[in-house]
Amino acid sequence: MKRIFTVLLCLAGSTLFGEERSILVLTKEEAMTRALERNLGIKIVRAAVEIAGQGVELAKGSFDPELTASFNSASVDDQNLESAGVGVNGLVATGGTYSVGIDSSETLSSPGDFDAFAGLTFRQPLLRNFGFSANLAALRIARYQFDLSEWEYKQLLLDTIASTIFAFNDLYEAQKNLESAIRIRDLTNQTVMDNDKRVSLGAMARLDIVEAQAQLASRDDRVLSASNNVTRAQNRIKQLIFDNASEALSYQLQAEAYAESEVFDEFSTYLSALLENSPNYHIGEIALEIARLRLVRDKNQALPSLDLIAQFGFSGSGSSMGASIDSAFSGGEETYSLGASFGFPIMNRSRKAREAISVQRERIAEVDLESIKQAIQLEFFASFEVMQTNFKRVYATQLARELAEQSLEAGEKKLNAGTSSTFIILRLQSDLALAELREISAIANYNRSVADFNRLRGVLE
Repeated sequence: MKRIFTVLLCLAGSTLFGEERSILVLTKEEAMTRALERNLGIKIVRAAVEIAGQGVELAKGSFDPELTASFNSASVDDQNLESAGVGVNGLVATGGTYSVGIDSSETLSSPGDFDAFAGLTFRQPLLRNFGFSANLAALRIARYQFDLSEWEYKQLLLDTIASTIFAFNDLYEAQKNLESAIRIRDLTNQTVMDNDKRVSLGAMARLDIVEAQAQLASRDDRVLSASNNVTRAQNRIKQLIFDNASEALSYQLQAEAYAESEVFDEFSTYLSALLENSPNYHIGEIALEIARLRLVRDKNQALPSLDLIAQFGFSGSGSSMGASIDSAFSGGEETYSLGASFGFPIMNRSRKAREAISVQRERIAEVDLESIKQAIQLEFFASFEVMQTNFKRVYATQLARELAEQSLEAGEKKLNAGTSSTFIILRLQSDLALAELREISAIANYNRSVADFNRLRGVLE
């Protein structure tokens, strides 16, 4: 009765602790497709890419012109004075600011008379805030950050696919371990029943059957442990391929067996395209470019300010606001001015400190890029070597398992002929169980190493 309960617990666990769950048989390809479509982490980073795209538009928006309008009414010495204006203001890529418009205001010395000006005012920095490098830095950084988000997105895709394949093989390995545990347990159970018959016939000592029963209890425990491992493996892959907990709980997953083919190419074959396809390397490159842009901007901000200010337009006057504006547009006096503004920050410690920090960040980014390059190449070489070794292990463990099966078969024949013992049969069963586990592990490890190999070379397979 105890063994019957064990079987029910392992094989019908979907109905023991809740509603009946549907069995979903997954291939590796189906698991990958589900992960790409429904993984919650991928959805989050996909949204981050869209945010970065809007960041580019945000940076462009700093050059958008702005329409302004104003009206003011004030009381001075019991006189009501009015003023109004309308215009368009904006920033250009050289750092200059412009204002095109018209304004009219009532004069304080002669209430009821209005002066108007229609024209252009332009202010161009010549030191601080001058030039394309300083003023387009924010836009260029935003574009780099958008590229950065896309590479981070690709890296997450690679990591998620690799994690899904790892979890898929974890589930496959757990399932095969459970099957092996049940099969070896059943073999031991058959040995117990056969020995029971031999003891009843007086052909075997009762000590042999007690030993076999002890092994059977141990193998019952292994079945239970393997069943728990299946449950944990299912939970890991469900987190990767489902975006709804209720749906994930309604399924009992089953991984379909597969085995990756051997990779015959030499290591050097992949080196030329390794960095080009590596998201992490491109992320490091972009980080360096952003650090350089920030250094240029911060160096510019450490300069004194020297601005050229120019104004050109037409002025007019009249007894009303409308009349003054008409006067400015029709026969108004030509007006222009040219001036300069200079500012020198005393000590300037904050801007100099910001520049020094940017210098160090650029150096860090340069070293970090070299570190990333080295890590990618070394990790890829190690992954390639592990993959080659794991492929050899598949054949070695397959041969060991076949020999263990042959040894057990021969031992059972000897036991039936009375020339062997229960102890030897139990040991041979244990040897076969261990050989099966090693073969299962070797296949799963090779599949995982191929997934890691493809992740490092930037390929979604």
